[in-house]
Amino acid sequence: MSHRAPLAPILLLLGAPGAAQDANLVANPGFEAVADGAIQQWTLPSYWVGEVASAADPAQVHGGSRAALLRAAPGDDGKHWARIHNVQAAASFGLQYRLSVWAKGQGDLRLGVINYRPDRPGLEPYTWTWQDAALRLAEDWQSTSLEFTPTDVNVDRVTAAINLEGEGARAYLDDVALEVVRRGEGRITVSPPYAMVRVGERLVFTLEGTEGERPAASGPVQALVRDPEAPRAEPLALDAGGRAIYEVTAARAGLTEVAFVVGDLGAMATANVDAVSEETYQAFADAASATELGPLPAHLLFLGDSLTDFHRGWNYVDQVGFWLREARGEQVTVRNAGVGGDYITRVWQRLSGDPSAYRAPMYDRLFEPRPTHVLVFLGHNDTKLTSGSGFTEAVVSPGDFEALFRSAIERIRAETGARITLLSSTSSVYEITKPNAEKLLETRGSASLFGKPEVLEQYNALLRRIAEETDCAYLDVYDPTRRHPDKASLFMTDGVHLNLEGNHLIALEVLRALR
Repeated sequence: MSHRAPLAPILLLLGAPGAAQDANLVANPGFEAVADGAIQQWTLPSYWVGEVASAADPAQVHGGSRAALLRAAPGDDGKHWARIHNVQAAASFGLQYRLSVWAKGQGDLRLGVINYRPDRPGLEPYTWTWQDAALRLAEDWQSTSLEFTPTDVNVDRVTAAINLEGEGARAYLDDVALEVVRRGEGRITVSPPYAMVRVGERLVFTLEGTEGERPAASGPVQALVRDPEAPRAEPLALDAGGRAIYEVTAARAGLTEVAFVVGDLGAMATANVDAVSEETYQAFADAASATELGPLPAHLLFLGDSLTDFHRGWNYVDQVGFWLREARGEQVTVRNAGVGGDYITRVWQRLSGDPSAYRAPMYDRLFEPRPTHVLVFLGHNDTKLTSGSGFTEAVVSPGDFEALFRSAIERIRAETGARITLLSSTSSVYEITKPNAEKLLETRGSASLFGKPEVLEQYNALLRRIAEETDCAYLDVYDPTRRHPDKASLFMTDGVHLNLEGNHLIALEVLRALR
């Protein structure tokens, strides 16, 4: 049995990373969230060994009402071990992190971190960082921790992992934390956080550091340029007013991320430079200049699933926000309230104030400031087909889809009076999603099938009718993705999630719809 790291945790139902740097970056840190007996946000891949289960016996819980029970099993090499990992979290070279866990049981426990790099030719996708020494477990709770900084400038995400070794080894785990180690309390902001530029154009970033109420005039800054061809770290210094200027030239088409890190403050800000052709740039400029938002200020609220939640910092919401501010000024603001894995059922739970809703805090103060425009981009998870039904039934029935969409529209309109736009689901690359589902069914015994064309079209037709009957705008992004001459170029390798080009397409369609 291979001990390899996962190239990427399963993303189809999980939200994108991007938690605040001063928060616990572990999802479900106390193992409290359980669905159908499975601990959410933690994974034991099929190519690792062992077993993991939820434990609810109060005698085996350190905090809250649940813990995790990890049991070792023999691998192909005869060694007994088990390992679980959490979802990916945004991280940055130059910051110091601490991963910790409370554990008891028997065997040897070791904490590790998977350092992920962007998927680029010639670049190893990940490296491991492990504790130097394992913790020998006992029947009493003990805490163990690992301090680390990501391994190099390319690393932009990390995943917490917990490894158990020993014949008959078992471990109760609870209260995991992954946090930035801070020597000072401050923050750094960068403007603009996203910008689309022409290839060859120079972009000037303005940095501002604060510590409490005062400018952060001490402490060096590192500019981590994650250029696909020439990644580098460059030093900067904040002036007496806590400010600095950094210039970068977009030498080639594509996305370049620049992270500004102040290690002494434990603070980081990230910006993205999206370099495009003159033709693409002009198409966006023309679409933005033709928008009609009504009286300013305008605030646009985006609700959606992972196609809205993923790639924060450069996805279609960021692109729309950038171009609206370019055309209409700083009185235009946007909020991205997308939640990976969302269905209309989950959206309605949050809108109804259900505290048990999945990722309920994502809708905290949802209508502050009051939005003038609300755009809803759902359907990809609602229409997925489960192997339990022989891939014949969608997760959300057409009846529930219609009823809950109507209820959500009524609630949004009553509380905001906003102009509401319903976006169709995109077309998916069915030539990818179908064999992926069949492979998962064969290897794991269950699977979900995304993007079956006739199902997407059925629900999109239903959504169009709902929009017409509720006086909402309807934006068709299914046909533009379905008819694209190089459709696969719009999507990530799973055939469902949008890459940079796919987000360009959606952003341009949204801007054109705002005319």
